Amino acid sequence: MSRVRHRSRAELPPSPIEFAYPLAIPDTTVLGAAILDETPDHFALHVFQALRLTFAWAAGPDVSGAEFDHANLAEWESDVLQTTGVDEALWAPVSVIASELARPAELEPERLSHACLAVVDWAVGEQAFGTAVLFAEAAAVVWPNNARLAWICGKIYRERQNLSLAGMWFRRAKRVAVWTGDAELQATALNSLGNLKVHLGDLVAGRQLLLSAARVAKRERLHERQAKVLHDLLAVCIYDGSYDEGERYAAKAFSAYGPHHPNVINLAFDVALLWNQQGRFSRALPVFKALRDRFLDDDRHLRLLVSTARAAGASGDPAAFHEVWTQAWAMMDRGAVQHLRAAAPLELALGALSLGLWQHAELALKVSSDAARELREGETLARAEALLERLARRQSADRTSTDGFTHPLKTGDLALALVRSLDAQPTAGARNTGG
Repeated sequence: MSRVRHRSRAELPPSPIEFAYPLAIPDTTVLGAAILDETPDHFALHVFQALRLTFAWAAGPDVSGAEFDHANLAEWESDVLQTTGVDEALWAPVSVIASELARPAELEPERLSHACLAVVDWAVGEQAFGTAVLFAEAAAVVWPNNARLAWICGKIYRERQNLSLAGMWFRRAKRVAVWTGDAELQATALNSLGNLKVHLGDLVAGRQLLLSAARVAKRERLHERQAKVLHDLLAVCIYDGSYDEGERYAAKAFSAYGPHHPNVINLAFDVALLWNQQGRFSRALPVFKALRDRFLDDDRHLRLLVSTARAAGASGDPAAFHEVWTQAWAMMDRGAVQHLRAAAPLELALGALSLGLWQHAELALKVSSDAARELREGETLARAEALLERLARRQSADRTSTDGFTHPLKTGDLALALVRSLDAQPTAGARNTGG
């Protein structure tokens, strides 16, 4: 792990950090409404006071010196410490904040910042996301040369879909990381910025940021981060159709992870999806089969089932197809993963068409068409209706792919390596761990 040189805020250079990415002190009078709404009624004012005075201290004595009246602060600290009936996970860090701010001349920024982060942990657990982001920003402005704190702010904003502020904090995290020599956070921030650009549809900029992150990770021998960045580059290649390049990134990511890393489960799923998109179904199918019962979340589980159905149909494996067909419909019938109720049946239909199961295909295509019309998914609707027309004329009798019969797995092959890696891991659900 790289060594980080800690500096006080006064030691940070005026450019490029403070000019290009200044630390804004928000108007807590307005923002405090979230705290009053999300925290316990009899403790909310203390939480709000903790936030307000933390930002005031960060602004400096020239701006907020009048806020720090010794007698008032001592009385507030006493009131906080004597409060009962509050979750310890919230009361304890607010008590630390009050004790620190009651003695501003002796305040330890790192201790105050850690207390703010403890409030963030409580808030996230309570789904009090307004409170969480406010205290994350408070931690970052109190300890402005800590790149990880800036990155945490960006991460929370990203999770709340405030992508503009997420990008601002990620950029600041990268700048601070460069200045303080924190190579690990530099690579992490570049990784997050790249994924954000990809999410916004700017694949070119996203790819360049991810490649920069990969270079930093490789130079600093940050193998875990390097693997995650390469994995994210695979996703970019899936989006833009650079399939051969994507498979090369997948192989490099697998090598960087190592065969026993838990994230190999997610990598295997993503590379199998790439092979499905290429029509290389015989390579994808054994990987999909090895991933059975590996995902806890409904979204990825349903995607796995319908992708397996498509690969099984194209590879001429009716037994595998019928098994996942039944499981997929059971999930959809109970209302799981509503946003996939158009795309998932379409994948099932493609598998059924490959096997000549006309009634199965017609059922799935009608469900897909109706759902796509309701969800306003134009591309899915067009594909479903086109296939229904073909089915009516029985022009879909030809299999969509014969790849399954011409590409057996070979020693050293990435698909075979992934299957062996998955077979060696315990059967436990995996979560999506995006960078």
